[in-house]
Amino acid sequence: MQIIFNQRWLFIPSLLRLLAGCAAAILALLAPLPTVAQVEQRAGLVIVHGDGSVVTQCIAFDAPSLSGAELLVRSGLDLAMEAGAMGAAICRIDGEGCNFPQEACFCQCESTPCRYWSYWRLQEGRWVYSNLGAGNTTVRDGDVEGWRWGVGTVQTAESPPLLAFEDICAPLIETQAEGSPISSTASEKDAGEPEAERSAGKLTDAGRMDDGANALGDTTNATARDATMGDATMGDATVGGTTTSSAVPSPTAAMGALLGALAALPLVALLFIWLRRSGGKHS
Repeated sequence: MQIIFNQRWLFIPSLLRLLAGCAAAILALLAPLPTVAQVEQRAGLVIVHGDGSVVTQCIAFDAPSLSGAELLVRSGLDLAMEAGAMGAAICRIDGEGCNFPQEACFCQCESTPCRYWSYWRLQEGRWVYSNLGAGNTTVRDGDVEGWRWGVGTVQTAESPPLLAFEDICAPLIETQAEGSPISSTASEKDAGEPEAERSAGKLTDAGRMDDGANALGDTTNATARDATMGDATMGDATVGGTTTSSAVPSPTAAMGALLGALAALPLVALLFIWLRRSGGKHS
């Protein structure tokens, strides 16, 4: 009888090995998977103060694009913006401008001369005065944005000093998941610039937009304010966008598989016991 009892329970080591194998496989599913580093996007920012001092920043972002206003926010500079029916107006950058809301956003543009922050975009090696507000422009990898505080109008505002993307952003060396270096270069600007900017007119030697339909020789202070505000909004900016692959099991799914396997283990054990007992009775 003692021999029959020992033979009946000889399956226990095999069952334990089976359980250990199942647990190891499920834990492997729960282990963190190596992530592939996203390619960093960068854009240059040029700020020119009223005294002529120049501040440049190379600003990184991981989204495919963002708005000019969002790029300003990411700079970390002291900013003041006024949200209105026409969008976000830039009142103060890096401590210079109007202290909204304590004073009007265009406090120095209510009479002549008009001082305000003019908005510029570097295109084909030349500064172009933006006819769109910063909330409606699209900034991509390799772009350069410029802001200058001073006297002027849409046609007479002075552009920032000419600085290429390479003058602001040093060559970038990216790393993959395990630290192997890869080189990254600024991507070519998307040919699909906003239609309002491309159709507004042609570039002059000074790099401004000449509006062929509307002569702006007698531009008023209100025109300067409207050009700065445009239809700017902050809602179109995309921040920190990430993409996950559906081919990788999520931790929730892996935990569900683990719980399901643990629930099935008692049934497997009972099945083994029943089979062993049935074999012992027949023997």
